[in-house]
Amino acid sequence: MRKKITVKDLQSFKGKKKLVCILIKNEEEALAADKVGFEMLATGLAGKYKNDDDHPNFDQLVKMREAAPTAFMHCGAPDSFIPTIDEAKKFSFKILEHGFDMLYCNTRFDLIGELFKEGIPCLGHVGLVPPKRTWTGGFVAVGKTAKEAMWIYDQCLKIQDAGGVAIEMECVPYKIAEVISKKVEPTVMSMGSGSGCDVEYVFGCDILGTTKGKIPRHAKKYRDFQQEFARLQKERESAFKEFYDDVHTGAFPEKKNIVEINENELDIFLNKLEKRG
Repeated sequence: MRKKITVKDLQSFKGKKKLVCILIKNEEEALAADKVGFEMLATGLAGKYKNDDDHPNFDQLVKMREAAPTAFMHCGAPDSFIPTIDEAKKFSFKILEHGFDMLYCNTRFDLIGELFKEGIPCLGHVGLVPPKRTWTGGFVAVGKTAKEAMWIYDQCLKIQDAGGVAIEMECVPYKIAEVISKKVEPTVMSMGSGSGCDVEYVFGCDILGTTKGKIPRHAKKYRDFQQEFARLQKERESAFKEFYDDVHTGAFPEKKNIVEINENELDIFLNKLEKRG
C-alpha cells in the first residue's frame, strides 16, 4: 500500500513535486482514482437545502474515503453545515475521525485561523469562488487587472497568516497564479489557473463527461459517460421488455430456472393432498 500523504509531505513537495487532484462524487470514482494513484482527492458534501451538483451525502463520503485510503482528501462542506466556529469545529473533528485530511473553508479567514488553533488543516479559496461569485461578477475569471491580482495575493496572505495548509486558485490568469504560487507558503491548487501552481485540480465529472450543462473551459472531457448512460438506459428497457415478452410467450421460466422434485415424493404429496379433500 502507498504511504498516506500528510500535511508535512505537502509542505515538503512545494516547488519540488507537481501533484494532481480531482474531485470525486461516488465510491466508484474513488476506487478508480485510488487505482491510478492520485496524491490528492477532493470531495463535496451535498447541501443541507439543495444539491444542484449531485454531491454525495455524509455516509457516501465515508465510503469514498475508505475506498481511497492513501490520498490526501479534503471535504468541501457548504457553509450551511458550518455557519459558526463551534459548529465548524464539531464538523471538522467528525471528518478527521473518519480519515479526512482537510476542511474546505473558501474565504472564511477567521474560520481557518480558529481551526488552525485546534490543529485542523484547512483549504482556502481565491479567484472565482462559486459561493461568493456575486462579489466578483459571477462565473468569470478574476485577477485580470493589476488591482484584482493584488487583491488575490492579499487574500492568499490572509489564508497563509491564518494557518491555511492549501489554497484553491480558480480561474486566475496563469502568469499571476504562477507568481503568487511561488511567493506564498501554502500549497496552491490550480483550478483553471495554469500549470505554474503546486497542484493541478479538476472535477472528475468533467473528465468523465457527466457534468450537467457546459463543461468549464479549464477542464477537459476524456470520456462521454452521458452517452454511455443513455445507451445503458436503452439496454435496460430492452432487457425488461424481453423478460416481459418471454413470460407471456412461455419462454420464461426455462427448466434451468425452476426447482425439480423427485417423482415419488410428488406422488406421495399429491395422494396426501387428495385425502385432505
